[in-house]
Amino acid sequence: MENSETPKDWHEATRAVIEETLRDRILSALLQRSNLTGAQFETLLVDQLGHDMANKRLTRSDMAQLRRDEKGISRGSFNRTLRQARENVVEAIHTVLLLGYCGLTESPSIAPFLEASQLKDAAQHEPEVYQRTVDSIIDDLEHAFHAMFGKNRDT
Repeated sequence: MENSETPKDWHEATRAVIEETLRDRILSALLQRSNLTGAQFETLLVDQLGHDMANKRLTRSDMAQLRRDEKGISRGSFNRTLRQARENVVEAIHTVLLLGYCGLTESPSIAPFLEASQLKDAAQHEPEVYQRTVDSIIDDLEHAFHAMFGKNRDT
């Protein structure tokens, strides 16, 4: 076993990282409006970043055991959820490309959203600034959603 950890140690440590990631407020706001279910997103997260989180090479069975409940899920269920999540992501990308190609979306400033990915460092050094920035980004996301889909649209 790598790093002389017991199986329970890597599993608990990795599960803690996943849970911390899923508690991120910006992630939650984006996920709520996405076409992925929470289970699908968590499955993609484990599939794409699980090796790094666990600091070891994971099998599909290991990945299935990292899912939310205590016992995880079956490997088949993990693979099925992963397939569904990947299909949803591909469809979402094609939808965005289609809308852009046809000129149906404006090109709003995305700088604040890109900055959000760099916020985690600020959370430790300046928690008040971090909190205000997160609140502002979530508010901007809501305004962008409403502007695009109705409530603030010009008629």
